[in-house]
Amino acid sequence: MSSEEEAFAPDPSEQTRAMQELLPYLYDLVGGTAEITTEDYWSSERDGSVDYDEPPSIRSVYIRTHNAAALPMDVTCEQWIVIELGRIGGRWELGYDSGDLGRAKALLGAAVAGRVTETTALGRSKVDVTLTDGTIVTEAGYDGCLTILIPLPGWTTWGCTRQYEPYRTKAAD
Repeated sequence: MSSEEEAFAPDPSEQTRAMQELLPYLYDLVGGTAEITTEDYWSSERDGSVDYDEPPSIRSVYIRTHNAAALPMDVTCEQWIVIELGRIGGRWELGYDSGDLGRAKALLGAAVAGRVTETTALGRSKVDVTLTDGTIVTEAGYDGCLTILIPLPGWTTWGCTRQYEPYRTKAAD
C-alpha cells in the first residue's frame, strides 16, 4: 500500500463501527425475505503473506433476496462505504460519518421497499432510487471500455427499464 493510499484508508474501527450499525439494520429490514452473507478480507503484504492478527481491510455484506423480481444488494466497507444496487450502475461511495450512514440506510431501505428502477442499454445502466421523502437519487455506470467510445444518444429513454419489486410481496405477508 502506497503512502497516498494509506492517507485515504479509513481507520479499521470506522469499518467495524459502520458494519455494527448496518448489519442489525439489514437483518431487521429484510427479516426472512433474503439471505445475508458477510465476508472479511485482509490485505496482503508485498510478499503475499497475510497478517490475520490485524483487523480486516475490507468487510462485505451480500444480500440475496428470495423474491427473484427484487433487487439484490451489496455493501462493502473499504476506503468508503460502497452500496451497490443494480447490475452495472447504482454504485454509491459514501463516507463513514453519521450523515453517510443515514444515506446508506435510506438507499438500502428503498431497495427493500421496491422503490428502485434500473434502465439498461448496451453496457450501461442507470439506477433511480426513490427515498422515503420522495427524493430520487440516480447513479449511472458503464461496463467495458467500448461503452465510452460508442455513443448511444438517449439510451435512458429507449433502454429497457425494470421496476424492482419489494422484498416482501403482499402474497408473502
